[in-house]
Amino acid sequence: MNKILLSAAALLLSACGFHLKGTAGISKPLPYQNWQVDGAGMQQALETALRRADGRVVGAAEAQAQLQITGIEERRDVYTITRAAVINEYLLTLRVQAQAVRRGEPIGEPMSVSVQRVMDYADSEVLGKAEEGQTVWSEMRADAAEQIVRRLTFIPAAK
Repeated sequence: MNKILLSAAALLLSACGFHLKGTAGISKPLPYQNWQVDGAGMQQALETALRRADGRVVGAAEAQAQLQITGIEERRDVYTITRAAVINEYLLTLRVQAQAVRRGEPIGEPMSVSVQRVMDYADSEVLGKAEEGQTVWSEMRADAAEQIVRRLTFIPAAK
């Protein structure tokens, strides 16, 4: 009986056009296909996000436009504490400022994206939490890169 109900629910969801978050990709095309990325600590995440949006990461000679990361700020703040004044959670915040440039001139307004995550903390699991923290920061950089590339799709192309 459960299998029948599960199948019926899946059929109804697929029939109404339901899509999981993140499976649709970027809807608008990029204004330029060839990009040079000056991404500092975001280089790999930005290159991956551009490739997913059907862009190409090329050298300066072939680039139609350049994406420059002008600032990266990573913060880790205490989010919650217990009654015994022990840290329970941290709030991780990543802020990235970027600018698209074509022939030395800025294209559009400077972009600023912010990504936040809450991470549990326990003194007894310090080594595991350090590794988890690196994974969370990596995922946050990927999310910020996706947001920046999504904003690039709204930049007007040169005529």
